[in-house]
Amino acid sequence: MAKFLDRNPITRLILPIYLPALIFAIGSGTVMPVLALAALDVGFDEAGSSAAVGVLGFVSIVISPLLGKLIARIGDKSALIAGSGAALVALGGLLWTWAYPGTTPSRAVFVLAIVLLAVGSNSWSLARQAYLAESIPPMWRARGLSTLGGMIRIGQLIGPLVATALLTAWALQSVFIFNILLIFLALALIVAYVVPDPAAERKRVSAGQSEEGSRGLEHRSKLATAILGIGINCLNVLRANRSVIVPLWGTFLGFQPTFVTATFAVTALLDTLMFIVSGSLMDRRGRHWALLPSLVFMPIGIVVMILWTTPLGFVVGAAILGFGNGFGAGIVMTMGADLSPITNRAAFLGIWQSIVAIGTAAGPFVVSGMTAAVSLRAGLWATVAIGAFGLIWCAALVPVAYRRLGTDLRGMPL
Repeated sequence: MAKFLDRNPITRLILPIYLPALIFAIGSGTVMPVLALAALDVGFDEAGSSAAVGVLGFVSIVISPLLGKLIARIGDKSALIAGSGAALVALGGLLWTWAYPGTTPSRAVFVLAIVLLAVGSNSWSLARQAYLAESIPPMWRARGLSTLGGMIRIGQLIGPLVATALLTAWALQSVFIFNILLIFLALALIVAYVVPDPAAERKRVSAGQSEEGSRGLEHRSKLATAILGIGINCLNVLRANRSVIVPLWGTFLGFQPTFVTATFAVTALLDTLMFIVSGSLMDRRGRHWALLPSLVFMPIGIVVMILWTTPLGFVVGAAILGFGNGFGAGIVMTMGADLSPITNRAAFLGIWQSIVAIGTAAGPFVVSGMTAAVSLRAGLWATVAIGAFGLIWCAALVPVAYRRLGTDLRGMPL
């Protein structure tokens, strides 16, 4: 066992990366479900509440490239600390708004706090990815990044349960105070255990001072980025719509809210458990062994829900949807790391995060637009069609993209 732990690079990153990531994800998971409720308390109406919370997705697209450049200059550890500080200020601002509900200043501070919260979350996301990409050998890359994805999934599973428990005992503000405490705990671990890799730091500094700077991507990488970006955005449309489709379709079929939420919890559990399998498959067999099954099973799950409208059919379809999503745990981060140059890695990952956020932001609008124009069923079929296109695209072109990078589908040099 001791020899295995010595050989396994993931174990030495438990305290510096994985445990703080889990703690941060639990905190985020407690706050995200109640942000809309907080907006209502502050004085937004229903439409304004949705728009205010929707700022998170828009900010992620806009701010990620800028954060990537900043992280390339200041380093991963400094970025994690700065991101924690931004999140703490944001949560403090959100708590302040309760003191002056219904006023213009409180609503303005609420929106600014949401923006700052997005900055903090994206700083954490990018810095962790860059740190892992630099710290883990390529043959362990997918397992390392899928484990990070697993920590985020576990946090997102636990967080809402914690929020529910807090709200049964205390007011809504308790959720935000709890998140603040968790961020301080995660920050303490970051300060204590994250030590920048000197070689990586030298590469980063030289890249930041280079005239090429963040422009320095080879043409083959740009083409590969375009190919993989389109495929991943198809996957992210499916992922984003999963959280919309399950509750909306369950309600449309007339099922009780408790049944719908219990079904969603089961799918989330299946999703979370799959990260162990996903990373191992990607490292040993190739990235397509995680990506293609996701693009197969998720559309199949939606089709099952559409055609099999009994409670059992709903549960089976939702379970297949969650199973398929879990197959792709860590695939977005792994492909981003595969694409990223050795120098100026964080700057590229910022661009990559912005690219793949498009599908996440656009996905729910596919369902809402088709529902408004035709029907909810049409919105589900449109999502299936996007998944089918993504499957064909990735099956045909992902091998081409990796050949352009000079690697096989495991990310290893040819």
